[in-house]
Amino acid sequence: MKHFLTICIMITQDTLFKIIGGAIILLLLVGIFSRASVYQKQVVEAMTSSPESDKTKLGSTVSSNADKISDALLISKYRSNYEDAVIGLEKAVSLALVSEVVNNSETISADPISDDAMKAINNINALKSFRDSLNTSMVVLDKN
Repeated sequence: MKHFLTICIMITQDTLFKIIGGAIILLLLVGIFSRASVYQKQVVEAMTSSPESDKTKLGSTVSSNADKISDALLISKYRSNYEDAVIGLEKAVSLALVSEVVNNSETISADPISDDAMKAINNINALKSFRDSLNTSMVVLDKN
């Protein structure tokens, strides 16, 4: 016991802090690696645990999920409301598209690759894409 106390007394405060710091870092690394291995195990199990029977039911599952969405929409009951909403949105987006083109034409024509011009172009393209999505949704409403 005297020998242990002699060794403890000989350790400087700086050395003691280094030992404690090293131990804390070691514990943190062990914790990180153990969490990573648990996460990796979950990912591997998810990738390998899909039985063949699930694949045979894939079509019916997807169809069932689509039916749930259709049932929630009640298209036959609210078709005219949905069509009015889509038509109104299409009109608003089309006008916003014209507005963006007109309001940003000078900036775009001056330097089409400037940051401001690119932001305007991206906004214009997003509006066009959204208008196309609205047109697609109208086609879907017509099919139902």
